[in-house]
Amino acid sequence: MDAELLNDAARLVHLVGLALGLGIALLADASAARAVVRPLDGREVALLATLHHFVTLGLVLLWVSGLTLLWLRTGFDPARMTPKLLTKLCVVAVLTLNAMAIGRIGLPTLLRFQSWRFGDIPLPERVQLCALGTLSAACWLSALALGVFGYFKTLNADQLMNIMGLVFVIALLLALLSATVTPVIAFLVRHWKRRASA
Repeated sequence: MDAELLNDAARLVHLVGLALGLGIALLADASAARAVVRPLDGREVALLATLHHFVTLGLVLLWVSGLTLLWLRTGFDPARMTPKLLTKLCVVAVLTLNAMAIGRIGLPTLLRFQSWRFGDIPLPERVQLCALGTLSAACWLSALALGVFGYFKTLNADQLMNIMGLVFVIALLLALLSATVTPVIAFLVRHWKRRASA
């Protein structure tokens, strides 16, 4: 196959993988967030598991096309890899580990507490679920930003790692904030429903 055609095909698959993974991951986060105001039922948890399979497909497409592009552009020679490229590899690696944790820890936890409002779930599990969700969103959005914004090409490895580190710290702080605030929301929803039915 012609190298230029292979490059264009790999770029297309890369964009499809990113769009599929990012779009469905954000949809899954929004669906899971319904548990803040009401318990998820079994059908909704099953839908989240199905969405997770599509996110995994997006990740597979991202890896296959990304490694193809890496081979075409650098021949896997580390000396030819830019800081931006290495940062993208790190972000997608973290994203992959997080997706595995969602499948093995997050979804079973949601299934175990499917009849609970999110704010009533014990704190350790709430923090865990929030961290998995915010880290997923942070990684997908970072992968998108690294692919779209030319500004990142001008930064060295230290600058890029500092930015990514800050993004991940903010994501984890948001997870802690969410895990802390959701019991208050659960209480307010229950109080409002009692007053509405009185």
